[in-house]
Amino acid sequence: MAGRRKNPWLDPNKEGRSKGRRGKRYCARCGNTVRQSRILKNYNLCEFCVQEMIRKKQKNWVCQGCGRFAPEEVKAGRGYCRQCLCPACGQPDPTAIRKFGLCLACAKQAGVFCLRCGQEAPAQVRKNKGYCDRCVSSVRSTDKL
Repeated sequence: MAGRRKNPWLDPNKEGRSKGRRGKRYCARCGNTVRQSRILKNYNLCEFCVQEMIRKKQKNWVCQGCGRFAPEEVKAGRGYCRQCLCPACGQPDPTAIRKFGLCLACAKQAGVFCLRCGQEAPAQVRKNKGYCDRCVSSVRSTDKL
């Protein structure tokens, strides 16, 4: 049985009423206290600053591909989180990774995935020059119209 996952936020309804270390928590960017808004424990950032960073996609804090707030992963991945980097070559390609699980160059080189829908069909892809049977048939039917 897994343990309970701790909440990464300090809540104004629970914290800030006592005198001490937790009562004096404030945002490092704007200075909001824990009584004014929720504060992210690890980075001492208030909820409003985190939302603003996500909206602006700030390079050192938010992934440039998917917009996820993950500072450690973004710094290690040169502006991209782990989910947007190709596991084979390490290059960022967010749209292709969601579709194939690899970047477009690695997916073409593997020759296993359909370039349109991302389905894994090695024999069909080899036969139809990069596309599965379903995608080829839909292209042919739209050409006839």
